[in-house]
Amino acid sequence: MAPLGPRELGAAGLASVRGGLRALSDFNPREWRILAPLMFVGFFEVYDLTVLTIGAPQIADGLGVSIGLFGVGVALIRLAALGSVPILRAADRIGRRTMLLVSIAAFTAATGLTALAWGLAAFVAIQTVARAFLATESSLGGVVIAEEVRRERRGAALSLVGVISFLGPGLTALAILAVPLTPLDWRIFYVIALPPLFVIAYLRRNLGETTAFSVARTEERLQPALIPRVPPPYGSRLRRIATVFGVAGAIQTAAFFYSSALAQDGYGWDALYTVTILSAGPFALAGFLLGGPGSDRIGRRPVLAAALVMGVVANVMIFSEVRLMFAPGFWVAAGSNAAVLAVGYAYLSELFPTELRATLTSIVIAAQIAGGSLALLLIGALAGAIDTSLQLVLGGLAATPVILLLRDLPETRGSDVIQPGTSPG
Repeated sequence: MAPLGPRELGAAGLASVRGGLRALSDFNPREWRILAPLMFVGFFEVYDLTVLTIGAPQIADGLGVSIGLFGVGVALIRLAALGSVPILRAADRIGRRTMLLVSIAAFTAATGLTALAWGLAAFVAIQTVARAFLATESSLGGVVIAEEVRRERRGAALSLVGVISFLGPGLTALAILAVPLTPLDWRIFYVIALPPLFVIAYLRRNLGETTAFSVARTEERLQPALIPRVPPPYGSRLRRIATVFGVAGAIQTAAFFYSSALAQDGYGWDALYTVTILSAGPFALAGFLLGGPGSDRIGRRPVLAAALVMGVVANVMIFSEVRLMFAPGFWVAAGSNAAVLAVGYAYLSELFPTELRATLTSIVIAAQIAGGSLALLLIGALAGAIDTSLQLVLGGLAATPVILLLRDLPETRGSDVIQPGTSPG
């Protein structure tokens, strides 16, 4: 067969994108009833993180502290996501629906209280609680969607969550414009989040328990102990996938943090960096289409491996300090991060049985968060001795072999998430 020309390749690529976009809306009425109250979990996570970064100057000024001191507070808040592990353990013991209702109620209350914070200590304390339940929202929402959506549509459903999450920075930008126009000042960031949270809480009251959890409870597979017993096959899977996600978190977090410093402080790009971020949107969308609908067709493992390799390539491009490579590298990083996010929850949900799914998924996500925090600490500690960009390039290349751990994990596309050990059909 003759190779395809540029025009044919372009047409095939456009058809693939159109097919992927259609896949983000091709759900039946029952699935939409599940998705409607859950598809915004990523939106609030991204919005909250964006407020703490882009809105940091306004909040720090309003609280009367330096941006450096506020940054320490933000670091503590980010680590609070590790507190979601015991909360998600409860989802494997007493049910998905109960913990979804508890998490949205707690996060909504903490968001409202944040707007009343009178100082940095109060702000950090309240946001620490909010972050723990927000991380619960994100992980548990992904688990429920994976359990309730048709097996051939899981990746697409989770990609829809990711696409909607990208609206978060837009709302943050509008809120920043509103800060000087209202007596609420920085508190407007948290006040405007309350109405949609109340709507979502109202919609969630109609959610039922997932079929997977109901079956596990009927079959008496649930483990009431706080620390569950993890059978050897799943323990091995957990160690491997947690290592992979931990390394991915280190690469992604460090690249995002230090790319901003390189562009703005190293290159003197302020407006140009903003343009680079905005222009990354289509690449992120392409990543979601690869990670979600793409993994529904090709498989979870190869798509995850490809996305992780893309992340390493992006790291090298950005921190090679060749200025012409920065923007393309940032775009590749946006696509890689989106693909990992979309395929990640689908793969994790299919790797573990119902009675361990939320618990072990939370441990993997905790490893990802811890990996990012450790990377920032290590790079910061070595900054005086080793050039930061060199650290990031060499660190990314050194971490690449970890991706090979995926070889000994099963391909799970189409797996039954109700009965453990069921082969894909």
